[in-house]
Amino acid sequence: MSDKKILTKNELRDRLRKEIDLTKTKTSGRSLGGQPPVLAKPKNIRQTIGRLLGYMGVYRYALFLITIFLMVSTVFLLLIPTMFQRAIDNHIEIGDYTGVYRIVVIILVLAAIYSVIRFFSRFFMVRISQGVVKKIRGDAFDRLLRAPVSYFDEKGSGDIVSRLSNDMELISNSLGNTFLEVVSSAIIFTGSLVFMFYLNWILALVVVVFIPLMAFLIIWVSKKTRKGFKAQQTHLATLNGIIEENITGLKTVKLYNQEGPVTEEFSQENDALKKAGFMAQFYAGLILPVIHFMNNIIFLSVIAVGGLLYIGPGLVSIGQVAGIAQYSRMIIMPIGNLAQLFNALMQGIAGAERVFELIDAEDEYENDGAYQPTDFSGAITFDSVSFSYEKGTPVLKDITFDALKGQKIAIVGPTGGGKTTTIKLLNRFYDLDDGVIRIDGTDISDYKKDALRKKIGVVLQDTHLFKGSVFKNIHYGDFSATEEEVITAAKMAGAHDFISRLPKGYATEILEGGQNFSQGERQLISIARTFLNNPDLLILDEATSNIDTRTESKIQTSMRKLMENRTSIVIAHRLQTIREADKILVIDKGSLIESGTHETLLAQKGFYYNLYRTQFGQ
Repeated sequence: MSDKKILTKNELRDRLRKEIDLTKTKTSGRSLGGQPPVLAKPKNIRQTIGRLLGYMGVYRYALFLITIFLMVSTVFLLLIPTMFQRAIDNHIEIGDYTGVYRIVVIILVLAAIYSVIRFFSRFFMVRISQGVVKKIRGDAFDRLLRAPVSYFDEKGSGDIVSRLSNDMELISNSLGNTFLEVVSSAIIFTGSLVFMFYLNWILALVVVVFIPLMAFLIIWVSKKTRKGFKAQQTHLATLNGIIEENITGLKTVKLYNQEGPVTEEFSQENDALKKAGFMAQFYAGLILPVIHFMNNIIFLSVIAVGGLLYIGPGLVSIGQVAGIAQYSRMIIMPIGNLAQLFNALMQGIAGAERVFELIDAEDEYENDGAYQPTDFSGAITFDSVSFSYEKGTPVLKDITFDALKGQKIAIVGPTGGGKTTTIKLLNRFYDLDDGVIRIDGTDISDYKKDALRKKIGVVLQDTHLFKGSVFKNIHYGDFSATEEEVITAAKMAGAHDFISRLPKGYATEILEGGQNFSQGERQLISIARTFLNNPDLLILDEATSNIDTRTESKIQTSMRKLMENRTSIVIAHRLQTIREADKILVIDKGSLIESGTHETLLAQKGFYYNLYRTQFGQ
């Protein structure tokens, strides 16, 4: 019997979430991106449809022609029952076979023309819808790259990926089907009414009487269907969350012997999804039976009433009864089509709203500075800098320090104290609450952001590698660099040796997230990328924390060369790596509490002194 601790569901969930946080950079967006489409009710249907029509405006002439062709083809379709009426009343009853054959040929021609026009209309509509979707997706991705970091903090990568994949797919499906069906259905419904009253107004009224009842039944079933699908999607999203959570944190599940409780939780949610899915599919399956039932009722009613009127007072002809019976089936068809399209249309509009929210996100370059320096001298000044991610919760409070050209500045302190935030502010990822940051005496808010970031090289503890070759990932630091310069950068970073041992060397493909490389190898590739970038300012955020001591020693030697004549900021937990820093800043709870060299801070016997003693046992 296992002696491992059996956790409660909440305790296990907390541990799994911590496990997911550790691997978030690998999995972010992939699992969430595969979640089911959103079935949220649109908030502003009119405005969203207006924006979609705005995107379609580029193709307005093509849409106009498609509409004209649809009207013409639908008129041809609507003429067919009238031709039946004429065939029966004018030719069949008197035995005129030549007239019957002529009308049959006309009907076949009308049907053929209708089918050909519908085919080409759908062909061109699909091209138009894909062009519109391409433009919307392009605008969304462009705004995504220009959105501030705070937008990603608020939305999360999974939600953003879902907007660019699932929601875009909903828009594509809606545009491809809805326009043709709405236009065609409106023409068929109106035309059928007109032709019915033209043939015989009494029988036309028989059909019209049933329309409100049919509309009521379809609306009732549609509401039940939407409610069922919403419940289904809610349970499906929850089930996907359980799957993602437990696959990502599978080691934790096994470590604490929680396979049983996890399976039980999955089974409960899976059962709830089964019940919700049954109700959703049940009501969705009622739409067609309701349409067919009402269609048959109306058809039989027309035949019955028409028969009585023909036998009795003779107010109708056999041909009129046959023609209006066909029109009764045609008038029901668009109502059923629109009922089935309604859910897809609402999903498409809801998806479009979410995509337009992304397109409307703040553009961080909209109110950008204008100063574009050719080179940085490297003098940095933090003057009474205060910052908070959330209003009322300060992360940095009145931070003031100077870094002269070529100095190595180290920042130390407890986790969560605000060290990494200083790097984000220096890159203008966020705007300050108060104070000012200057580089070479110029307020960084006056710099163009892309020019500023181009001059700053950053190596983070959590590295990110792109899919592609090792060479491509290093080359990302400077696409103008030669192959020889890429290899030189790898040598300086200490990465050349292990890259050379790979089966394909620099041509070795990196899988998504760099999962086929160790954390240390990924870090070395990232450092090589920064070496190739050759920045004016260098920022290292625990850059060697995932590298073995021997390799770290080699990299430190290379980094000293890179830091020569450059201002460098190093964030470190291992104090041994920053003993030679020109200035060490100690930040705790958002405040700069100590500043000085390694020796002077030890002599003060303050926070840094206690931190050093704790780390080295002295």
